[in-house]
Amino acid sequence: MVKRSSDAAVRHFARYLTRELGPTGTADEAQVIAVVSSIPLAVDLAAYDVAERAFAPKILIDYTSLWGGEAQRMTPAALMTAWRGIVPGFDATRHEITDVKATIEGDTARASAFVDGRHYLGERVWRPIGTYDWQLARIDGMWKVTHMTFSLTQEIGERALAAEAMERAKAKMR
Repeated sequence: MVKRSSDAAVRHFARYLTRELGPTGTADEAQVIAVVSSIPLAVDLAAYDVAERAFAPKILIDYTSLWGGEAQRMTPAALMTAWRGIVPGFDATRHEITDVKATIEGDTARASAFVDGRHYLGERVWRPIGTYDWQLARIDGMWKVTHMTFSLTQEIGERALAAEAMERAKAKMR
């Protein structure tokens, strides 16, 4: 049996097709947004090699609003090692980023996005929510992250899940 579309659905689709679209931005902005957007998805999928390629050879990582301490200078490989020391210990993670914006100035760029990081252990969840800010440089024709800052604005759930995940990730590496 073939179901016909309702008149309301047809009208909705017609409005969708004729709506005014915003500006598309530049090719550089699209590339920067693609690079920074790839990082959380790659980590959620345990594709650390993909995430690692988004970074310059030396990076500054700042999670001080979440963990305290000081921003750390490191290599992308060291950052992937740190992420492998916690993320695989969760049953699942989903870092939802929205409202990604980029600005370009020559061979440097800045990008920002809202992020809602969901980290699951069984039915329990830990959700650090905030913003990411990235600085990028064009290196050998490719945009690479040189600086990444997470700024916590809200936290939902159990932060203690992070310590449990680190223990679980350590056990998986043995």
